[in-house]
Amino acid sequence: MNLNGLSMRRYSALAALLCILFAVIFIGCATRRLGLRNMAAVSRYFDRDVNTVWDAVIQSVKGIPIEIKDKEQGFIKTHWVKDWSAKKTTGLFLEESWQGRYRLLIKVTSEQNKSYVSINTQIEEKAPGGSRAFRWKRITSDGTIEQDFLKKVENVLSSP
Repeated sequence: MNLNGLSMRRYSALAALLCILFAVIFIGCATRRLGLRNMAAVSRYFDRDVNTVWDAVIQSVKGIPIEIKDKEQGFIKTHWVKDWSAKKTTGLFLEESWQGRYRLLIKVTSEQNKSYVSINTQIEEKAPGGSRAFRWKRITSDGTIEQDFLKKVENVLSSP
């Protein structure tokens, strides 16, 4: 009976250890992709009226097909733009080009004699082969596209 009690304690300890390990892995994986974005990189105030800033945003988005353009709501949504392909390792030694695309969700609002431009970029990538080549996977933006777009708006506003 002493051996049976000892094996039950070992089993309980092992089960508790596995539960803790599972919880740590699950929580770690869940929080890894939910990192906070630097909002200063994706929004900006401009010391201009909302109509002038709206026109600058329209000029800055020139060349990108627009899906939704609603001036009353101050909202623009572009179509998907194939922009880049990254080289990624797909196996032990294989390095292939992945497809990438993005679209912009732009909001222009008026706040206290200023205009506020907020940009959300949805980025997706697709593998070059295998079952992953048939579906796009959403990835987190690093803020580069948003910063570049805000610089374009600033350049349009500063030009005569």
